[in-house]
Amino acid sequence: MNKFMNELLQKIVAKRNVVHAYVVKHEPKNKLLVNVAIICGIAGTALAGIPAVGGSAAIDGIKAVTQPQLPIWQILCIGAALSTMAATIATSLRSNHDTSNKLAKAQVCEAKLEILELLLTNNQIEIKEAIERYGDYTSEVAFIK
Repeated sequence: MNKFMNELLQKIVAKRNVVHAYVVKHEPKNKLLVNVAIICGIAGTALAGIPAVGGSAAIDGIKAVTQPQLPIWQILCIGAALSTMAATIATSLRSNHDTSNKLAKAQVCEAKLEILELLLTNNQIEIKEAIERYGDYTSEVAFIK
């Protein structure tokens, strides 16, 4: 291997490591926000749906099993409001930061860089083309510093 190939391989490996670190850091946060949005959305709908579907009979039934008597309407409304608010916040955080799209781009870039490294290591690509591809691939994840 010549000097240019070694330098390019080092850059590819370094960039792959940075991209991988980004994915490792942000993927769990993205999954958490998705799960919070789903679970809280379901909880909010369920809490709001109890009086809507069951009417006063459902409220009276819940009151009958609670000791002391609790303000069921208020508890259901507060629970629905808080759950819906949490779901909205989680969804907004994901979309405002474009988390899913950025993660997808980072994962694709990481795979492309791995392939590029293999091609270069096995002399299956010219250095000029490898440099061009490296530039193309890394420009897709310019948001990763």
